[in-house]
Amino acid sequence: MDDSANIDRTRTIAWQAGASSAHLAECQKMALQQQHDLVQDAQQRMAVWVRRRQVALETGIDAFTRMSACKTPVEMTTICGEWVSGSITRILADLDDAQAHTVRMAQYFQKASNALFATPAEIHPPVATEEPPAQQQLREAAD
Repeated sequence: MDDSANIDRTRTIAWQAGASSAHLAECQKMALQQQHDLVQDAQQRMAVWVRRRQVALETGIDAFTRMSACKTPVEMTTICGEWVSGSITRILADLDDAQAHTVRMAQYFQKASNALFATPAEIHPPVATEEPPAQQQLREAAD
């Protein structure tokens, strides 16, 4: 996948916002790091999802095997209920993971937007080396 189109659009947005090239480079570096983090996070979540699907397959086969050996509908219903309960628990875990990933993506987007459209004073606040003139005048008047 070619990132040049994304970089060009980012440059255009930064130019329209009046950002310097150093600020743009800092934003691009942050965006690339965030993309890397999101890809790693997605890979980890997918590995967990695949493990859950494997467990679902194994428990489903086991449940059907046990249900085929049942002699009463009550036994079959009990086994089916246990299997459904485990399946719902796994589905809820999938939804929790998807929500956590979505929240993380939103946080990264917010952080990147704030950094891109921040003014230079917000990025690097000025360091006060002297007293403000008003305070200095007050001190002189008090002496």
